[in-house]
Amino acid sequence: MQSLQPLAAALRSAGRTAVIVEPVGDGTGDLRMQARHLGEVADRLRKDTGTASVDVIGYSAGGVVARLWVRDDGGAGVARRVLTLGSPHHGTTEAALGAELAGGCPEACEQLVPDSDLLRQLNAGDETPAGPVWATIRSTSDQVVTPVNSATLTGALNIVVQDICPRS
Repeated sequence: MQSLQPLAAALRSAGRTAVIVEPVGDGTGDLRMQARHLGEVADRLRKDTGTASVDVIGYSAGGVVARLWVRDDGGAGVARRVLTLGSPHHGTTEAALGAELAGGCPEACEQLVPDSDLLRQLNAGDETPAGPVWATIRSTSDQVVTPVNSATLTGALNIVVQDICPRS
């Protein structure tokens, strides 16, 4: 979570409230449990600040967690915007490789294997349910979320870093 501190600091310096949601346990368990935890943090933040909605930035698997929260755990009425950064919305071959070579991987890893039960259910129908505005950011040079187009969502503003900064 330390890698997210610069982003949180930039948001705070712009006058925003920024909270980094620490994962439940060691972060390798069921992503649905992480989504419920995100909802609890959002509810507590809204109560503490008196705001009606929150904006969510989900990094990597956190983007999948944000989608689960919006779709299944009341987030549609709470999230104003959801931005995902390099999130394996359609799985990643890296998780599949880990599951295959290691003879299995933690539950969150298994859930991020392309065509897992969780992702199949999450991606059935509307990938960006009504409520928040959806956006994704991905890189064409991502070596973890492979294939890189797994980070896109139908119905979202999908931004490719190299379209804005070709040398990045």
